[in-house]
Amino acid sequence: MKHIESFSKLIFEYNTGPIPPPFCNKYKIVVSKDDTDNYQIDLGIIYYDREGLTEEEIVEEGFFLNDDYNWKGKFPDAWGLEIEKKLKNSNWRKKKSPREGGSEFKIKIFHDRQSEVLHPADSRVWEIFIHEIIQVIYEISKKEAPLKISFSSGSSAGEKLNIDYTFSFAERAVLIDSSQNGKKSLPRLPTGQAGRQAGMDWEEGQKLLKYIFSFDYLPENCFDKITKKQGSYISPGDGFWYELAANENAKEEAIDRIDRLIETLKGYG
Repeated sequence: MKHIESFSKLIFEYNTGPIPPPFCNKYKIVVSKDDTDNYQIDLGIIYYDREGLTEEEIVEEGFFLNDDYNWKGKFPDAWGLEIEKKLKNSNWRKKKSPREGGSEFKIKIFHDRQSEVLHPADSRVWEIFIHEIIQVIYEISKKEAPLKISFSSGSSAGEKLNIDYTFSFAERAVLIDSSQNGKKSLPRLPTGQAGRQAGMDWEEGQKLLKYIFSFDYLPENCFDKITKKQGSYISPGDGFWYELAANENAKEEAIDRIDRLIETLKGYG
């Protein structure tokens, strides 16, 4: 095992391995610093083995006919520092573990005119982190807007609470807008920003995102528009709404998890 203390350039490479198209893809990310110590990044994503699929089969899985993407430019300092921090706090080895699956993640590090290829001891953690970096690039390049998750809760008394959570990966910030019975509250700005009621910091927002997406949101249970019925509902960024309620045969643990999510989301209203 070894740690990475410094670098002049990094090349991250990932391949999903033996999963079926249109999901299989590979990407390459180059991170470097310019003469003024600004972070620069170069992303290339390629989806492959789609030749045998029809247009309908690709679109049905939520993809476009061409999902390949390339972009390069200045990268936010906060994320550049986060990459350096994660490199230092991770363990690396020169060979891929034989216990790992078919996917492959590796990094080529350049330092003092030398280079070496390394694999993370915990590849899953790095795969998640690199997908966050890709999301940052999508936001900077305007390919995608920041993730917006909406929550709505109505009581038997007719009271209505609506909350929008906007997660900006590029700014590492969470903006919260809420309204009670149609009356809007002042937006909650990210923690540390002056002027208005404080919201949540990025680390707290990441924990909330992880909890939100630990649930399954099934297509057969979705609504095109928010219902006026009593209950709690969430729109997790896909344009549809889902009721936050356990099914009839749910165990007490599952019911408690949903109740905790509802109370957490309400807490920022």
